[in-house]
Amino acid sequence: MDLTIIIPAYNAEQFIQNNVQGLINRFNNSEIIVVDDGSNDKTFDKLSTLADKIKIIKHSQNLGKGAAIRSGFFSASGDIVIFTDADLPYGLDNIEKLYWQLKNSQNDVVIGYRHRFKESFFRHLTHLAINVMIEVLFLWNIYDTQCGLKGFKKNFIDEIKTKMRVNNFTVDIEILHLAKIKNKKIERFPVTMSTKNSVTTIKFKDTIIMFFDILKIRFNKNYF
Repeated sequence: MDLTIIIPAYNAEQFIQNNVQGLINRFNNSEIIVVDDGSNDKTFDKLSTLADKIKIIKHSQNLGKGAAIRSGFFSASGDIVIFTDADLPYGLDNIEKLYWQLKNSQNDVVIGYRHRFKESFFRHLTHLAINVMIEVLFLWNIYDTQCGLKGFKKNFIDEIKTKMRVNNFTVDIEILHLAKIKNKKIERFPVTMSTKNSVTTIKFKDTIIMFFDILKIRFNKNYF
């Protein structure tokens, strides 16, 4: 298996079936793993209609994006592993481009960054605050760590999946922190965000939790 695509999903009944079918049509020789993270709508029922074509992991309760991605990592078998959001806000073309950028390079990690996108004033302030906090604490020059499209070589995933602890949206920062600790090659990949089907499950309380988790990630000696 050459490519694994991981989709964390939560209460995505409105679009999950069509989006996953689109992934199946485009990447028909790839492993597609959808993690239903404790949805309380019909997400799992919609996914079950595609059970013969994809791998479905179901959490009995909502644990968070980080927990869903970690479950996907443990089940992934592809040489290249990509995760993206269930609403596919970056489209199918960018997933394929990200795959080829990893395939044809020595990079261990390739992360999307949004160079043209609209967001609410609250989310803009949140992203700005997170970026400043990351620059101060980690001394990174990585912009837009929270873009929901990232790809990895499988050997890197195997190195870090047992060390991952974050269950929420700061999983992206945790993964990049582990990549930096292990001196992995990281490349950025510009993406344009589509507004079609684009949704967000981040609430104000999640933002507060993220700030505390960033501190925990930075000063957690168990990563080393």
